[in-house]
Amino acid sequence: MKKPLSAAIALGVAAAFVLAGASAATAAAPDTLPSGQKLYAIDCDDFGPQLWSVGANGASTPVGNAYDADTGSGCAGGAQTNPVDGITYFIYYPFESATALAKVDLTTGAVETIANLSGGTRNAYSMAITNSGEAFVVESEILYRISLTTGVTTTVGPTGVFSGPLGYDGRTDTIYLFANSSEVHVYTIDRTTGDATDTDFGGSWPITDCLAGGTGPGAPNSVTFDSAGFAWILSNWCSSDIMSFDLTTRDAATYGELNDPSEEYYSSATNTFYSNSLFFGTAEVVAADAAAPALAATGFNSGALAIAGGIGAIVILLGAALLFRSRRKA
Repeated sequence: MKKPLSAAIALGVAAAFVLAGASAATAAAPDTLPSGQKLYAIDCDDFGPQLWSVGANGASTPVGNAYDADTGSGCAGGAQTNPVDGITYFIYYPFESATALAKVDLTTGAVETIANLSGGTRNAYSMAITNSGEAFVVESEILYRISLTTGVTTTVGPTGVFSGPLGYDGRTDTIYLFANSSEVHVYTIDRTTGDATDTDFGGSWPITDCLAGGTGPGAPNSVTFDSAGFAWILSNWCSSDIMSFDLTTRDAATYGELNDPSEEYYSSATNTFYSNSLFFGTAEVVAADAAAPALAATGFNSGALAIAGGIGAIVILLGAALLFRSRRKA
């Protein structure tokens, strides 16, 4: 009787390992962008805001020429493409005037100011736009709604945590706030009250190489989600590095800093520039999965798990049959 029972247990354990292995092996931080999706950045410079097309490794190509635009100099934050109208909006910080809501043409790089920020906040730097086209900004621990036509902000409520970049996962319709810190602090945001709920991730962001030499930990300045539910992060702790983050496995990775192969605009630092705004350029980033049920945003391979589950079930049944047979003999 002992031998069949041992076999049954062994087969059951094997099935458990099959199931566990299938789920653990299929989720990891990505090292490439999803097919058909394209990253962009808007830089901060004397001739900014300049639009750039960006690879996962940071290699960047200018789109248009900011020298020809009547935008002066300044910085950009929180750029997001609205899934409703397909327009890319961002918060513009001209060095000579007030903070404004602006939009950028992803084909020409042309920037157009919509209106100065007014209302509850005039100094926000991070923005999230939901599947329904509703836009939010955060500043000084307060969440605000922002009109994408007038730039007027209205108070939603306090987040209760120090402000950082917002990120929106369209697959789960969730707004996140990432602390601008070397330690991993990620919160979900209630868009009706502003309340922040800690996800309790913990740990530290990956160590990166600094432009001035040495190394330092990453820290999120801008966050955007791809169609698989992975977060892509621009870190400006000591240089503009691109990181990715899997919110389920908590895997994080750094791939490279923003670099300009043409060196046309950035003579102060060879082949480098910095940005506070990383985003995907097409509305289908959030719209493609909007109608699907809310799933864990992991890049999870449910097909592989289903196969493993079927195999596991068969193995468990075989084990049970052996155990039943042994009991009958007893």
